[in-house]
Amino acid sequence: MLYLIVTVNEGIHSVLPEQIVTIAENKQFSELYEAFTSGQFNNQGVKVYVRQNKVDKWVEVSDGLSGDLTIMKVLGYNHVKFTLLVEPVAEDIEPPINFPDTFDIMMRNARQPKLPQKRTEHTRHDLLYNEIIDLLRNQKAGWKGGIHQTLGKEFIERIVNVLWYIDPYLELLCSRSCHLPALFKKLATYASDDPDRNVYNIAYRTSHHKKEPISRQKLDLLIKSLELSVGQPWVNDNEWNNIIPAVIALIEMMRKYCEHLVKSQITMTAIHHNDESARNPVNNACLFRVLGCKEDHLDEQYQELNDTILQSGFYHYTDVYSYLPTDVMKRYRYLKNLQLTCPIGIYRYAQGNYLGTIMYIWRIPESEVTDEFQDETEKVRMLAKIHEGLPKYFTRQMKKNVLNKYSLIKTVTPAVLRMLYFDLTGNAAVTTNIISREVEERLRLMLALEDPSIIFDLRANNGFKGTKFDAFWEELDMYFNEETPAVDDRRHNTIMHMPLAISIRDLYDIILARLRIKYGDPLPVSIYTPSYEWIRLQFWPTNPVTIKAVQYTGRYQVKFKVQGRLLRKESVDAHYCAALFRYLREFSIQYRQWVCFISADDKHKVPIGEGVPVSTGVRNRQSLAAQNNVLGAADHDFTKLSLTPSVIFLVSIPKDISGGFYCGEVFLSFKDTVFEPSSAIRHTTEFHNVINTKYAHRTSPPILCLYTDGGPDHRCTYGSVQVALISLFLSGDYDMLIAVRTAPHHSWTNPAERIMSILNLGLQNVAIKRNTMNEESEALFDKVNTLDEICENANKNPNLEKELQECIKDVQNLLHSRSERLILKDQYFKCYDAASEHDINGLFESMSKIDPSLTRNDTTQVQLMHHKELIKFMKTHCQERAYSFQIKKCQDLLCGICAPIRLPQTVFDSLHFLPDPIPKDNTDHYSSFRTVYGTETSEEFRPSMQLNQANAEPAPKSVLVSGKIRDYITCCDCGKRRCVYSDKALSQEEIRDFNQALDTYDYSCGAPLFPDDHYLIEPKIWKF
Repeated sequence: MLYLIVTVNEGIHSVLPEQIVTIAENKQFSELYEAFTSGQFNNQGVKVYVRQNKVDKWVEVSDGLSGDLTIMKVLGYNHVKFTLLVEPVAEDIEPPINFPDTFDIMMRNARQPKLPQKRTEHTRHDLLYNEIIDLLRNQKAGWKGGIHQTLGKEFIERIVNVLWYIDPYLELLCSRSCHLPALFKKLATYASDDPDRNVYNIAYRTSHHKKEPISRQKLDLLIKSLELSVGQPWVNDNEWNNIIPAVIALIEMMRKYCEHLVKSQITMTAIHHNDESARNPVNNACLFRVLGCKEDHLDEQYQELNDTILQSGFYHYTDVYSYLPTDVMKRYRYLKNLQLTCPIGIYRYAQGNYLGTIMYIWRIPESEVTDEFQDETEKVRMLAKIHEGLPKYFTRQMKKNVLNKYSLIKTVTPAVLRMLYFDLTGNAAVTTNIISREVEERLRLMLALEDPSIIFDLRANNGFKGTKFDAFWEELDMYFNEETPAVDDRRHNTIMHMPLAISIRDLYDIILARLRIKYGDPLPVSIYTPSYEWIRLQFWPTNPVTIKAVQYTGRYQVKFKVQGRLLRKESVDAHYCAALFRYLREFSIQYRQWVCFISADDKHKVPIGEGVPVSTGVRNRQSLAAQNNVLGAADHDFTKLSLTPSVIFLVSIPKDISGGFYCGEVFLSFKDTVFEPSSAIRHTTEFHNVINTKYAHRTSPPILCLYTDGGPDHRCTYGSVQVALISLFLSGDYDMLIAVRTAPHHSWTNPAERIMSILNLGLQNVAIKRNTMNEESEALFDKVNTLDEICENANKNPNLEKELQECIKDVQNLLHSRSERLILKDQYFKCYDAASEHDINGLFESMSKIDPSLTRNDTTQVQLMHHKELIKFMKTHCQERAYSFQIKKCQDLLCGICAPIRLPQTVFDSLHFLPDPIPKDNTDHYSSFRTVYGTETSEEFRPSMQLNQANAEPAPKSVLVSGKIRDYITCCDCGKRRCVYSDKALSQEEIRDFNQALDTYDYSCGAPLFPDDHYLIEPKIWKF
């Protein structure tokens, strides 16, 4: 039986729709026609067509209705169409209409090149895919025959995978002359002018994951995948004449870099397995001479180097590195065109890779150039010194050779140790009979511990086990026996747990003082004291399971405990402020004998416990404690009172700029945060008191230089700070006062910050609490929480303020006594009391010379604008900048404010305001102090001023919603209320610290919410 799909058409119209008909195989088409039409039509002129399926073209049966149905089975056809003859109407004959054949339309459409559909752009990978399709469309390329969704899509994905992988490495590839074909540079992203958006794989550049190097194996896989597509038949179509050559060029580019990687790997493997260094002066050094030029022809950039060479003798070499510019191309031109006013010799040694070239120059006699006369002895000695100082780099094989030489020996004998000594020293003159037993034992200990820096000298101590230091050890043992029980007894008193000593040096001083009390000063000659290092080795090791622990004797069950942290942040004005600080230092050096230089800073607050001792929070240095004791303290989340350590560092000014500004006297105070808050007028009063203490028996310097951080109590643009500085200027009768601050987030550049690490020694591992007040005061104090509430209740109850100040006196005295044991450059710290209200009012009274109506509460810029006399004084005597504020006497006889100058007239005439940093011709550096001092300058080159505020990063719109308002703050200048937004909710600890910061400082529009070193600066918090 046959199952056929049959239809009947008249012309192009279907008369009977398709139906499935069952008929025997031995029948004819005429019988099928009669059975299907049921005699409705005659059989004159009927044509028969057959086909296999719907997509095939109809084939006419030549026998027509008389044909046998057997052909349907033989050919596998199952569609039959009968077409009736259309008889024309005699009276209305029209020409036949030629309708387009559907099959022809389908064939024409199949011949049109097509491209896959674009993707939805969720990622930049999808963007690259769509731009590849746009590029092919612009080149009029595509696939025919419906393969665009299979082979075409696969080809585009392979191109995308290649470009996506090499996108982060395009600069590296270009450096090796492996350039991207020009066709792919027409992609919209690569053709973009925006340097931040003309790459696809942005995530690779901006994310913080480890950047993997380009892989040869990955490139090989990508090359093979593209070669599979390039080898397909469709690439021979004319539409691909512009595309396929570019793809082949891309393959060749990647193959070229793969070959480079293979060669590099082979070269590096050979170097690693070589017994000699890859670079050495024998093969990679050169020596030549350069004639001198006339002084008029000397390039300005060589002037400093020329002066150095002329001051040196013949054949005294100088390293050129410190004179080179930072820019690579400028450095190359500097070396290429090097010529001085005298003939010079040049030694050049190329180290290879990124290490650069070492270059030494020296002055040679004129006779060596003209008469070829050379002092060979001096030259050989000089070259020997140069070769001795050259860095040496050893291959991996050289290291393995040394390790393998001793790794198979189970017992390290003295003979092997001597051979090791010969290998390390390279001294062939050393013989075995002169190496002492002490040296052998020292080498044995070096090998066992793998750390020779901490081994005591056995030749000096000779393994000493006698009684030489017994007096010291016995006194130390008595000290531990006295202190350790006392520490345990005080665990729930004012001090919960205190270290036995601040440091090894402090412990040494304590025992030495006890010995002097017992035996007299000076000590008898029979009492010896050990070194600091030998004292340290008597304690218990921090980690007893390490190999280094065998050095410790364990005489005393005392060990070190430590915890540390550091953080920094960048600022656009960092370089500018660094130049300004250098100007300040050079100014101080120029007027050294008339300048007092002060660096000041406040340390983080020290919490005071309520009923339970609370840790000071300082854990970033080791301290001595009993072995079985835990350095623990209660948490400080619930504290109400705290102390603010303030450091005033009187710097000893060096004679030249190469000297350090980190020597001098340190004055320290612990101020009550509630009733002695940090403010500009309090700081200046304390500066005044400290200077009077320092120069109690002599005249204070007439010039005062201040360097502080950028907190609200030191910001030079604040009216409160400016008024306080003017008060200090008038009270101290200074001829000139210069106040400079650090860049934002760069308070670590302040010399006073160096003191903080030493101050941590006095605060480390100390837990403190206040004394108990009377019942009435305790009841009032229990009802308050914030600083404002404490101050409000203290105003209503004066006895509460007195009780609070008294209950923390013991804590302040304790911290004072510990701090006065600290030393900076052999000078002990000195503690002072915070400035009282009487002292502050006394300093502020000097402002009455300018404007008697000015009060301490008139500190904002809006308020100061109403005091015309003060504004006039500031215009004639002061210079205000973003990072500095300067005051100078005017010498006007009609001025009733300035006192007579104290400086010699000639010195005062040469005195000018500190200049603003001005860039050199090379914009990477600022001009030297000598160049710009005494000239008129401005802040026009300050980077933060030059930045366009419109380009500043705004707060995300998603943050500026009512649900993310965390608090409100009022501007102290304009009085407007500002909203404080935060993307994430603050924790309880962050809320407490946030409220404490708001209570401590006054804020104005545009100012940061927190000081530069506050940890809440890191989260994204905006104020509007």
